[in-house]
Amino acid sequence: MRTLFTAVLSAAFAGLLLVGLCACGPGGASKAERLGKDIKDAAMSVPGVESASVNVNMNTSGNFISVKLVGNSTDQTALADVLGNALPPMLEKTKDVESGSFAISIFSPDDSVSAGASALGYTGGKSLSNFRDYFLSGS
Repeated sequence: MRTLFTAVLSAAFAGLLLVGLCACGPGGASKAERLGKDIKDAAMSVPGVESASVNVNMNTSGNFISVKLVGNSTDQTALADVLGNALPPMLEKTKDVESGSFAISIFSPDDSVSAGASALGYTGGKSLSNFRDYFLSGS
């Protein structure tokens, strides 16, 4: 009887161990990683964007999104136009993010010229909701 009890206990322990290991294993991309990929894909779909680097940090302190785009021009006005076209689809991807900060710039291929949201008339700071209000409402 004791051997049967030991066998059952060992099997139960092995089962719990297996469940615990499965719960701790890789479960796919985090919400921040998925959001970063979605924002990057949206940016890359815009003509004139050559590359996009997106960093999304979601933690107990808040949500922080920073984006560096590289355009295909060395003209600041042309870069600003590309940025203006890229912001709406990128910001659409943040609709499920309640609040946070958002920073974005676009650079020429050689990093000698850049443009930010202020080149498009935006003066609302780094608030994600302010960015969405301005660039998704047609202001």
